[in-house]
Parts: sequence; structure tokens; C-alpha cells
Amino acid sequence: MPFGNSHELVCLISRSALWSFFSDIKLEDTENIPPENKPFIIAATHHNMIIDPAVLSVTFPNQRRLHYWAKDTMFKSPYAASFLRDSGVVPVDRTTKNNAKLYASTFEVLKLGEAVAVFPEGTSHTLPRLGTFKDGTSFAALEYAKMNFEEGKQMFAPIVPVGIVYPDKSKYRSVVIVKFGKPIPVEPLIPLYLEDPKKAAKQLTRMTEEAMEKLTVNAPDWDSKYAADMARWLLFPGENGLMKDYIPITQRYYSLSRLVYKLELESLLLKDTQIAKYNEKNITAISTTIELLQRTIASLIDLPLFLPGLVAHLPLYIAGYFAGRFEIYEEVRAQNKIFFGLALVPVIYLISFIWGWFSLFGGTFFGFFIALATLGVFTWYHVVSIDQRYENFKDLQGRWRLFDAVVLGRGMWRRKERILELKKLRNENLVRVRKMITTYKSSNDDIHVVWLALRQRVRQFGELSKLRSKKKALAKQYEWCFEG
Repeated sequence: MPFGNSHELVCLISRSALWSFFSDIKLEDTENIPPENKPFIIAATHHNMIIDPAVLSVTFPNQRRLHYWAKDTMFKSPYAASFLRDSGVVPVDRTTKNNAKLYASTFEVLKLGEAVAVFPEGTSHTLPRLGTFKDGTSFAALEYAKMNFEEGKQMFAPIVPVGIVYPDKSKYRSVVIVKFGKPIPVEPLIPLYLEDPKKAAKQLTRMTEEAMEKLTVNAPDWDSKYAADMARWLLFPGENGLMKDYIPITQRYYSLSRLVYKLELESLLLKDTQIAKYNEKNITAISTTIELLQRTIASLIDLPLFLPGLVAHLPLYIAGYFAGRFEIYEEVRAQNKIFFGLALVPVIYLISFIWGWFSLFGGTFFGFFIALATLGVFTWYHVVSIDQRYENFKDLQGRWRLFDAVVLGRGMWRRKERILELKKLRNENLVRVRKMITTYKSSNDDIHVVWLALRQRVRQFGELSKLRSKKKALAKQYEWCFEG
């Protein structure tokens, strides 16, 4: 089934939207993807609505195009059918019990050596673990294998498990991790499928689910997930979702620390990095004031460079803020923010272009092209430079809250005392976690993985005496594991 201009247009819009919303989309283990012209079925996690297929389609290695399923009722309108088929969407007749008819369009695609992406969980969700898997993906793979087996052909389509992991999926400038698992062959299950189709499909679904569990972060409950987040903050300060080994490290954290620290941070509108930067036993008025002044002065110096872009894009940020604030389902928030952005961007850029053309370049013929180029550079600079400034803004906001509570002494519910207790609680938890790591690093496989990740970071620092400023301060937080 050929892809047309509709598919290219959708990918172009998706690429621009993802580039502006997420700070990075990281691909891992791409060597597991089957070779070109080999058919396969992607089984991907589904935690972020329409963002999931957009991430897959835009970032898939070698620019390989992907087909997706849609209910055949969406193809009733000739205009809709033309657009969907041109975009590579294949219809699925859910009213029939005949698998050959149900997946007929899917088989046409696979026969061409192309790939189909499916979400076995069925619907997008916000859970601390994978949702319930449906058997549709397995039936499609097995029915296609059966059809080719009966025709004497060796054309099978393995299932490639894919984990799309969002450390903070609805947050602006967050990160996406796309991890590819090893293909799951379906040939061994053909005899069982010929004898008992349902049993074979159930078995393949379990195999797919087990493979996807290894690619993702799954907690038994929310408390365990929060505890894992906190343990990761303590051992790898400042990395958060940007860490290159986020998935394997977080998978092994579920029993390392307590929940109360995270709840207190959220209640006080603070982040762990804002507490961790204080090396003193207690947070003092002097240290709080100095940290605030340093961050404020640095922000004021940087403001003239960033202010024009901030003012121009302010309507986008305001719309995104309210789009997320009034949406109760987290899996829809990022989608809504991106949609609002797509609606406002053309208007904002058109106004900016016209203003620049006439105000700065006199509305001349050559000024038109200069204004166009200026707008492109202006947009590029804003997007590539916003990540660090966004982090600086959040840090400055936290510094003001600390100053307000610790120095000015304002706020209800004993905020100053709570913050000081929070620092004490962090230190206690950090001691416990470090002791657990050093005690069981050689006898527990999960803890050994964490220890190896810590040691890898230590080796990257080199000699502590040769480090400067921020890198030296960060290295000091790893001093406890320099030996061993």
C-alpha cells in the first residue's frame, strides 16, 4: 500500500510539534529492527494518546514508514478514506469473527514487506505499569503466518516489542525514550495455532507482554513508583529523565526508599535538586540568600538575550499551561498542549513576520526574504536554547520559595520548619540508600546494576582535583562510591 502526500504532511506537522514540545527523543537498541523490505508488526506501549504514533512515525530509523490500524467505519466517507489510505492507515473490520477477513488489509501491507504498528493495550492510559493486553496483535501475526504456511511460503512477520517511555509525559520540554526489543518469531507457534488458535494467541500475547515489560518501567503501585523516583533523585542528582540509562535503573528502584520525601517536595512546590544543592547540614538564611542572589543575577544578565523570544512565544506557553491545567486525564495533556501550539504557531509567526518585514526592513522586496530568514533563525534559536533557560527558571522559582520561607519566614503550616525537616529527611534517606548499595552491591543483581551505573559516572569525572565549578560540585556527590 503506497504512502502519499497526506502521510508526508502528517509527519511534517508531527515532527515540528514534537521538536517544539519535547527536549529530546532518544532511540535505544535500534539494531533489533528487522532489515529493510522485511515485514513485521510493531507492538508498542500506549501511554500518551496520539503522541505515541507521532513519536514512532517521526523517529523510526531509516525513515521507514509505518501503517496503523483504524476502524473500518472511519473509511465510510470517500474523502476520509482517501486521506487515511494516503496516510498509510489500514482498515480493520471489527464486526467479523473471521480473522482472515478481519486483517485482510493488514496482510496486504505485510505482503509488500512493510511494517504495521499496533498498540496491544488498546487504549491510552496513565498507570504505573503496562495495561491489559488484547490478543489482536497476536492473532494478526499468527493468521498471516498460517496463510503463508498453507501456501508453502516462508514469509512470516515477527512481532517487534517497543517501549515508549515518558519520564514526565505531560510536561513541556520533557524527554521520550523509545526502546526496541528483539523480534519475537511466530513460526514455533504455527502448529499450536492450527490446532487451537485462541491458546496460541494467548501464549504469543504473554510473550509480547513479558518482552515489553523489560523495555519499560513498571511499578506494582503508585507508592512504589514514587519511591523509585525519589531513590533515583538521591543517587543521580540532577539527571532525572535525561539519564541515558533511565529505564534499567528505574526498574530496579522499587524497594530502595520511602514515599514521604516526594510527597513533601510536591506539597512545598520544590524539587529535589533545589534541596540537594545545599551541602550544609541545615539550610541557613545566609546560604539561601546567596544562592538566590547568584541565580537572580545570572537570570538578569541572560534576560535580554531571551526576552524577545519569550514575549513572542508567550501566548503558546499560556495556552499550553491552561490546556494541561484543565485536563483531568494526564495521557491527554501533552496532546492538548501540542494541538493548541499547532493552532497558535501560524498566527504568531505570521504576525511576527509581517511586523519584522515592515518595521525592520521597510516592507521592501529584499526585506521580505531577510525578514523570512530572520524569523527562521529567531525560531531555531528560541527552541534550541529554551531547555537550559527553562531549567534555570524553575530553579530560580524554587530559590525564591526557599528564601520566602527560610529568610522572610512567611507562609502557613510552618513552611520553614517543614523545609528544614525535608533537608534532614533527604540526608537520612540518602545515607540509607547509599548503605544499602554498598552492602549488597555484590550479592543482589538489581543493586549491582545500580552500582555499575554509579561507577560508570565516577570514571567519567576523572581526577577530582582537576575538575572545576559545577562539575566538581556534582562529582562531590558521588565521592562515596569513588572506591570499590
